[in-house]
Amino acid sequence: MSAVLAMAGVILVVLGIVACALNSGGLVNFLKLRNLKRHGVEGEAVSELQEWISSGHRVYYYVRLPGATPQSVPPRFTEVGPEPQGPVGAVVPVVYDRRKPSRARTGKLADIDLSDEWGGVKAFWGTGFTCIGLGLVLILVFH
Repeated sequence: MSAVLAMAGVILVVLGIVACALNSGGLVNFLKLRNLKRHGVEGEAVSELQEWISSGHRVYYYVRLPGATPQSVPPRFTEVGPEPQGPVGAVVPVVYDRRKPSRARTGKLADIDLSDEWGGVKAFWGTGFTCIGLGLVLILVFH
């Protein structure tokens, strides 16, 4: 019986690791959005190039930093979405990280919503860590 419970522990650990791995991109996206929400500054960005791709449009922007010299290279970022916010050269509102301005997202600071990503992170990572913890207890007790 103890060998069966130890094997169940191994299976739970593997399932927990799989659950965490399945949402690793969601965790990264959540952490990026959270940092942008905490350290973000509203400003302006200008679209440089727009490409149509199979999942929508890819738009390349550069951020207009206040007080930047004309010869300095502006920070750039890319967004993929269904529709660009205007033609090439259009000025759009942007939120950028003042510590690293190339971490940016078009829109206003109030538009950043963490709830969708946070729900996925809690569901997958909470379940994953619970399975890993329970599996390790079973392995340690019944091995």
